[in-house]
Amino acid sequence: MDPTTTVVLMTLNLAVTGALVALVARQQASQRPLLQCAASTGLFALAFGVRLSLGLDAGHPLALLPDTLMVIAAGLFLRGQRQFLELGVPGLATLLAAGLAWGLLHALATATFGQAMRHMSLNTGLGLLYLAMAWHAGVAARRLTPIEVPAQRLMLVVAGVLGSATLLRAVDAGLRGVETLFAGPTAQAYYALSSICILLMGPSVLWWMFTRLTSELHRLATQDALTGVLNRNGLSQALRRHFAARQPAPVAWLMLDLDHFKRVNDNLGHGSGDRLLRAVAATLQAHVRGADLVARLGGEEFLVGVIAPTPGLAEALAERLRAAVAALPFAGPDGRPWPCSVSIGVSPPFADGTAWERALRQADDALYAAKAGGRNRVVVGTDAG
Repeated sequence: MDPTTTVVLMTLNLAVTGALVALVARQQASQRPLLQCAASTGLFALAFGVRLSLGLDAGHPLALLPDTLMVIAAGLFLRGQRQFLELGVPGLATLLAAGLAWGLLHALATATFGQAMRHMSLNTGLGLLYLAMAWHAGVAARRLTPIEVPAQRLMLVVAGVLGSATLLRAVDAGLRGVETLFAGPTAQAYYALSSICILLMGPSVLWWMFTRLTSELHRLATQDALTGVLNRNGLSQALRRHFAARQPAPVAWLMLDLDHFKRVNDNLGHGSGDRLLRAVAATLQAHVRGADLVARLGGEEFLVGVIAPTPGLAEALAERLRAAVAALPFAGPDGRPWPCSVSIGVSPPFADGTAWERALRQADDALYAAKAGGRNRVVVGTDAG
């Protein structure tokens, strides 16, 4: 397939992909950064359209315009990728200014050294931006959820291959001149490779979107929306995973209930009640061990699963949690401090996945005893038997 036909197909593919990504990204706030990737593909399609109208190998001064558009488009894609991956990004104005500055330098280099320098400059700039995309995809693959990793690895390969080939094209322009860039087997190979990479980059971005959406749905299904700790469904899944191990460690329950929480809602408002619940959840997460479980059962009731408790450990942890909540610097909307406390019931350890509900009832009974005994205290339940 000749380069012109390949570029026509790439232009159509970019336009369609950009429209599809924009359509999907607009529906979800978490996907909005990818609108920049959609805009990037649209700019690439526009740049290729201008180049086609002028001729791929044209030395017309207007050919510098699509060159600059391509570099700005690649930078915009990179910015959208970084923002989607929750990395620091420059402002759009800064990006545009950098792209225009590159365009001026590019025009100056072309006017001084000719068309070979133009293509060396263009392909070097694009190649480095593609490799930056590959780098960020590789780094992101190390910290994302398992379902998101394959999409980033695909981007790593696609952008890495395209970036390397584009840098080699810059070297070829310097060594052999402009003619070989648009005719002959080298040109055909590059455009064929580019078309494949661009064809894969569109689905890769869509894959990002759908894997992120899947991860969000899973998080919503397993985490409490207000506090971020596990909900009942998430707690059940965590328990199943724990007791599915070959030799699961015992677990002890700490059941916690905020004392006089209704007074907070009645006197300070439900917004303050929500703030208190978030503060207590954060305090629990900050004081438990890494393997322990923290869940919100509903209302003002929380549950901590103490994994592999040694004798006295669960009771000691419960006392530390009680003291930490009592020390919370919580205040109402008027700035006046409001006292906080929790009552805690501790269950004996259980080592069988079928015994957790019985242990939960024992922790609940102990919690009831703590409430009846004056609140802001820890009570240890009787042996599960």
